Order: sequence, then structure tokens, then C-alpha cells
Amino acid sequence: MISLSKVIEATKGIVTGGGKDLLFKDVTTDSRSVCHGDLFIALAGENFDGHDYCETALNKGAAAVLVQKELPNLPKAAVVIMVPDTLNAYQQIAHAYRMAQKNIKVIAITGSNGKTSTKDLIAACLAKKYKVVKTQANFNNEIGLPKTLLTIKPDTEVVVVEMGMRGFGQIRALKELAEPDAVVITNVGETHMELLGSMENIAKAKSEILENMNEQQFAVLNNDDIYVSKMATSAEKLTYGIINVSSVQASNVITSGDGTTFTYKSKITGNENFIKMPLIGMHNVMNALAAITVAEKMGVSETDIETAFAEVRLTEKRQEILRFGDITVINDAYNASPASMEAAMKTLAEVKKSAGAGRSIAVLADMLELGESSEEAHRRVGDYIVRENIDFVIAYGKESRAIIDQAAKSGISAAYCADKEAAAIELKKHMQNNDIILFKGSHSMQVDKIIEMVFQNK
Repeated sequence: MISLSKVIEATKGIVTGGGKDLLFKDVTTDSRSVCHGDLFIALAGENFDGHDYCETALNKGAAAVLVQKELPNLPKAAVVIMVPDTLNAYQQIAHAYRMAQKNIKVIAITGSNGKTSTKDLIAACLAKKYKVVKTQANFNNEIGLPKTLLTIKPDTEVVVVEMGMRGFGQIRALKELAEPDAVVITNVGETHMELLGSMENIAKAKSEILENMNEQQFAVLNNDDIYVSKMATSAEKLTYGIINVSSVQASNVITSGDGTTFTYKSKITGNENFIKMPLIGMHNVMNALAAITVAEKMGVSETDIETAFAEVRLTEKRQEILRFGDITVINDAYNASPASMEAAMKTLAEVKKSAGAGRSIAVLADMLELGESSEEAHRRVGDYIVRENIDFVIAYGKESRAIIDQAAKSGISAAYCADKEAAAIELKKHMQNNDIILFKGSHSMQVDKIIEMVFQNK
């Protein structure tokens, strides 16, 4: 709950039609979810305008609406808060609400890949000891972060949020909004190369999350990433890795079609422990190490960490394992970048090796937002396919032709398709018993729809 007086204090808005003792049950930007007693904030975007739904929100029981332009058709008795910019006001309200919760800790995660999985793993571990709120799905931008902060409850002890970006200054702004007590940087990859132009610039943008930290806070950094490992911070620096000596370091990693096991040694506790989790791939071991580092620093017991990983489930479409008879499907269709494609090919090869039978098949689509490096990046995916000896690859999308060309010239069986419908037909034609099939591409390419087309009757 938040009061009208606190909203006015945070936004400097001008209110008409109500007293300052009004107390809002919730704050929402979606008129479809308005409940009695809520504050409705009318955000205005390129393709929508929340001001068009203020009357609907009031009719559904909203106690007030927050707007940035006059709406003469609203009921005269309506409580209306006028501000210059509703998005900025939304963020100001969320920041004020977060700062009013004196007993919470905020953990913020950024990186080119693995943010959402790492967030899920950190929240799972911390939930064994604390009352935890986390970012839902991947609501990690200037609208999603305030939404998460406003879900803090009176008994919340830890908030785990992820922060995404497309350019300079965006992580800085999100950090100022959430004011985290601890931060995690998973890696620096080629995502958003189109806007930032170089890996060095991407690293610089990600490192904004480390600005203005103090010795009472801590930062958890991927020590195997050449860019992240060099980042400086005034906070306590904790590292994780597999290759380089780190605060928390993994060894003896074994991946199968059912999950992954590994041993980790911790300088935080001085102990060595064993983890078994229903997630596959070396990249998920790295995500797990980040979560272990945060959890151990925050006093979660080794037994609780072990239990959390045994029970964990990631956000949908991130290396989700599906079984259709004797066929294994790896649904990793949420998004794609060169680094996550490389990790996915390694995982596909690892699962095939552990299965002892069947072929490895990759069904792929374009990686977007790579700018001038796009063709070269897609050719590198073809090289990853060759290196991991994937048996058969199907790809569609304008950029993905480079994947097929690169893989095929090295002797990999490959098929280029015009669209996802054609890719589904091609897969049905070639599919055999015991196949292990990976589905991956950028979110808007809808690679997961092929799973529905091919397996909906199985």
C-alpha cells in the first residue's frame, strides 16, 4: 500500500478531487488488472496510450488516475494526479516505495546472457532463508523494474531484480531507481552490438551497475569473462568461475539429458560441496555459481543451497527439457546471441554424448540486433556446429543462411528453410527415434512454435 500523500511527495504532482489521506491498495499501469482501490498510471508509448483507458480504470474501481495531460471527459469527482511525465512519475513512486522499506536487501543482476536464469537461481537459494520477491519473467527495463519494486510486501526481506539495457546510461538509471545492496554481472557478450558498436562499449555500459558502491555492499563477478573479471568496484568483490581461481569455483562438471552435477569449492565458507540440478550445460553451471556466491555471502546454509538446486525450475523456454516418446527436446527458444548459441551447441553435444544413442539436431533462427557484425556472428554459429559435430541443422530467417552455408561447407548435413512452417516440415521429414533436438533463436523468430507444429499430437 502507498498513500496519496507519498505519491505527491515523490512525483510533485498536482491532485484534484481527493484528500491526501487516500491509501492505494496497489499501483498498476494495466487497466485490465485494475482492482478496487488501485492507483492507475497512464503510460504513453509509441503504440499505445494509457490515457485512453483512464475512464475504464475508474469504472473498475481505481481510486485515482495519474496522467500527463488533461482528460476533460473523466467524472468530476475523480481523483486525478497531474504530472509532466507519467513514466518518470511511475519510477519515482517505485523508488520512494523501495526506500521506505528499511529492512529489505535488493540484489541486482545484469549481463549480456543468463540474467533471467541467474535471477531465478539466486531467488531459489535465498528463498530457503528469506521472504523473496523477484522480477517476473524478464521484466527488466524502465517499466518492468518499477513493477517489481512495487510488489514488495511488508514481510519481504530480499528483492532480486534483473536489469537489461540497449545503450549507455540505461543500467545507471535502473540502478539509481532500485539502489541495490549487491550486484551480479554474468558476462559481456555481443548482444546490442548494433547500438554500442564494440565489446568494450558493451562492457562499459554493463559496468555502470558498479558505480557508487561502498564497502558495505558486495559485487559478484564472473571471473572467467575477460571483460567482467577486469571490472573495478569499491564494494567487496566476490568472484565465481570454472577456469580461473575464484571465490566460488566449480570442478568435475558432468552434464546428461536429465541435468548437471558439479563440485564447488568456496573461499567464503572454506568448504567443498556437491550440487545436482535439473539444468543442463556449462553456462548454467556458471549461473549456478553466481547464485551460490550470493547465497553463501547472505548466510544460506550449504544444505539449503543443495536443496534449492535440486528443486529449481527456470523461467519458461530457457533450456526447458521436454520428452516426446523417445525424442528429447531442448526448448531454448526464448532468445539468442552468439554466446548463448555457442553454449547451446556445447550443451546439445553433451546431452547426445551422455545419452549414448540418437542424433543431435539443431533447429535455429536469426539472432537479431547484431548490426554490421551479424553475418560474421551467424557464420561463427556455423563454426560452433562443426566444432561440436552436430549431426543435422535446420535454420530459417534472412541472417541464418550464413549458419547453413558455414556448417554445410564443412560437411554438416544442413537445410535452409524459408520460414518456421517450412522448418517444421523439414524436421518432420528427417526426425528419427532417440533424436535430441535443440530449438533456439531470437524471441521474435518464434522458434518454439515449431515444437507445437511438430509435436502437438504426440
